[in-house]
Amino acid sequence: MNQEQVKDALLELLDSNGKRGRKWFFPKNVDNQYKILANMTLKELVFYILPALILSAGIGFIPPRNSIAFWAVKSIVIVFIIVIPIIYVNYRPVKLRDNIRSKDFLKEYFDYRKKKKMYFVKPKSKLID
Repeated sequence: MNQEQVKDALLELLDSNGKRGRKWFFPKNVDNQYKILANMTLKELVFYILPALILSAGIGFIPPRNSIAFWAVKSIVIVFIIVIPIIYVNYRPVKLRDNIRSKDFLKEYFDYRKKKKMYFVKPKSKLID
């Protein structure tokens, strides 16, 4: 941490408006989950990565095994099958917030899209011209 970051953190801890009493403050990078491997929880590993590994192993066992071109195509497909769930779980769309991941962001986005929309119409004038 450089001096500016330390200074900003200390100013954030100090109460600037003079209010007395306890102030509850949660840092921007707090997350309530235990990470096991590569910043992923056990649930994410089981639900996203394990099926991708099983599917890629199944693709790897597809014959013929002696064709170099076929192995090249299979390896490209296997890489995409493994990389897409890892990006889905680990990518951070909001750079300054480490606790917001793309899977949470996309879930919130699609829930918002499904939500009932409200439209407001300008009321008609009750005055007779």
